[in-house]
Amino acid sequence: MLRSLATFVSLVLLALAARAAAPTVPATTDQDPALPSLTANGYRFHAESFGDTGKPVLIVLHGGPGGDYRYLLGLQALSDVRRVVFYDQRGSGLSPRVPSESISVEGYLDDLDAIVRQVSPGRPIDLLGHSWGAMLASAYTGRHPDKVRRLVLAEPGFLDKDTMEAAMGGGWPGWAVVGGMARAWLSQWRVDSGGDPHARRDWLIGQMMTLFQAGATCDGRVPALEGWRAGSAVYDAMIGRMGDDPAFAARLSFHRGAEAFAGPVLFMTGGCSPRMGEAQQRRHMRHFRNARLVNLPDAGHALFNDQPEAAMREVRRFLDAQP
Repeated sequence: MLRSLATFVSLVLLALAARAAAPTVPATTDQDPALPSLTANGYRFHAESFGDTGKPVLIVLHGGPGGDYRYLLGLQALSDVRRVVFYDQRGSGLSPRVPSESISVEGYLDDLDAIVRQVSPGRPIDLLGHSWGAMLASAYTGRHPDKVRRLVLAEPGFLDKDTMEAAMGGGWPGWAVVGGMARAWLSQWRVDSGGDPHARRDWLIGQMMTLFQAGATCDGRVPALEGWRAGSAVYDAMIGRMGDDPAFAARLSFHRGAEAFAGPVLFMTGGCSPRMGEAQQRRHMRHFRNARLVNLPDAGHALFNDQPEAAMREVRRFLDAQP
């Protein structure tokens, strides 16, 4: 009986997928030279900057692993007080695809440092990261405490093995997520790849990354987050490897050296984010000497999208505060 029901549901989903337009993914900077880009560390990142070059620099790090910065573009409003720099991390978004074995946290920190040296030579930056991007921002600050002036960490998932379990969660995700994953799996075969070998899996991972956010919203629905293109190789190199290699996961630390950073740190969290919310962020705060926490009660994990005005107001207040 259950097997017959599963077969029937699969056929219905397949029929619905067949009626929809064929999904597509956009080109990357190596495929479309007209895309805005920044070359650093020998690699052509998809990147944009907003604001006068003479202003202090704020670099924004997107979530993932394997996401892109499109959903954070509202932060360009800070260009009246900062030069705001966005970039899609190596292998992610509209940046060129690379083999998964070439992707590492250390490599991502090297990329960020190369960008810092290029956009703000000899001058400390402000750094803002969300989710996975906040984990990278924390790790970079610990490695280069002299290169960061102010640090905004919006719901970093985990910073070490002790906080990893709380972030990963588990349990039944709900029928909306299960149905969405089934539709995505079926629809991936209809993606118009245009000869791009990464297109179909990038599209699938992008769909699933959005679905995974359903448990961290105030209404339990899947959030409508804008994104260009996921980086499946990045997802495999980090999340996939963590699942396959527990020793690798246990070695990860995104706070090493953070105690040496004397500058101010703003932790941000959403009141509707159960796994990465206030309790998790207070665990993270103990690694920093000068940290405070802001909780946005009507926001989930995607707090810059759920409560953009409130989130922006807190970031502005933090950036404008006297040393």
